[in-house]
Amino acid sequence: MSSVTITIPPLSAADDENLVLHVTELVNNVYGVAEGDIFKPPYSRTNQDEIRAMILNGQLALAYQEPESNANAEKSKGPIGCIQIKIFAPGRGRFGMLALNETYRGGGLGKKLVEFAEKYCLEKGCTFMHVEALVPTTFQHAFKLRLEAWYMRMGYKLTEIGSFAEDFPHLAPLLRGPTDYKMFEKRLV
Repeated sequence: MSSVTITIPPLSAADDENLVLHVTELVNNVYGVAEGDIFKPPYSRTNQDEIRAMILNGQLALAYQEPESNANAEKSKGPIGCIQIKIFAPGRGRFGMLALNETYRGGGLGKKLVEFAEKYCLEKGCTFMHVEALVPTTFQHAFKLRLEAWYMRMGYKLTEIGSFAEDFPHLAPLLRGPTDYKMFEKRLV
């Protein structure tokens, strides 16, 4: 794989309909597979308006594969990954909506996106980073178990478990069954 660039796009990128659509489809494709047995169809993780708002608020980082040669100076066919970054309280950042094109999974790009988010929040004065994971309570979800282990290898610790349906009642009808969300935290400094 050639080198990858991770960047927060300029606000003007919110007007790029192709980019907004590409990121929306990337996220929904990834979450459709990862959480397809947690949510009922036709659930979508995000929409174009939400992606556009994240870009306008500077809350979305995008990963691009750089072209193999200078002859193709344009970035590859759009972002190959993304991560939402948000400062939600003084000194506390959060990442979410981590999504990678299937071709680039397992090669360290997810970790690079998380490290980018952590560095960004650290530079904004955050001392803690948070992430949440939805977990069904009636069966062992293989992907979610791997995800939790991955968070812990990166230094995150489980701090709280909440009932998704109780805390997000407007989304409860979309769930296939009882679901918790686990909150993880990491000290950045």
